[in-house]
Amino acid sequence: MTNLLERLRQETRPLHEQTEQLFYTKALKNGTLSVAEYSHLLQTHLVFHQALESAIDRNEEFFRDYEPEVRRKTPWLLADLAHLPQALPVPMPELFADWSPVSLLGAAYVGEGSMLGGSVIGRMLQQNEAIKPLVAQGRFYQGYGSALGNNWKKFGAFLTQQGTPYADAVVAAADETFSVYQSIFLANRAAVLSRVV
Repeated sequence: MTNLLERLRQETRPLHEQTEQLFYTKALKNGTLSVAEYSHLLQTHLVFHQALESAIDRNEEFFRDYEPEVRRKTPWLLADLAHLPQALPVPMPELFADWSPVSLLGAAYVGEGSMLGGSVIGRMLQQNEAIKPLVAQGRFYQGYGSALGNNWKKFGAFLTQQGTPYADAVVAAADETFSVYQSIFLANRAAVLSRVV
């Protein structure tokens, strides 16, 4: 029998890969990501994590063992964006406002998974001369640092305990979350790229 984490990896792979490609993967890999595109990525992550963290905070009892204070990315993103010459994006708190705690588990899977991918992206950004100074004083792409593996393991245990009885719903919500992430990216791309030089 396939466990929940394995189901999530397998069944969300198509939308996961589609999202990665949308999020400037080619420019990241070849070191040509611009400051404007870097800003756009940070803004996309900020809108997503703000909305997710607010929704999780409203379900405190269900998410007690999730360790929400340890997993907050919003302060890191706000600090990183403070180094860039543009206004912050308009928050979208409604994104997850009506999601059930079980559905939020699927969203949390995507959010925590972004920390795994973020550590890889952080190394790519170190090879980009235009972005390297921003990353050096940045926080988001450092992620959990040496605690990454342990934090993922703890999250996996929490997700398995809370989500296994509702596996189909968790997987469906994770798929929907990748679509939400894409919609955030697309919604503010033109505005961000036109403002940053």
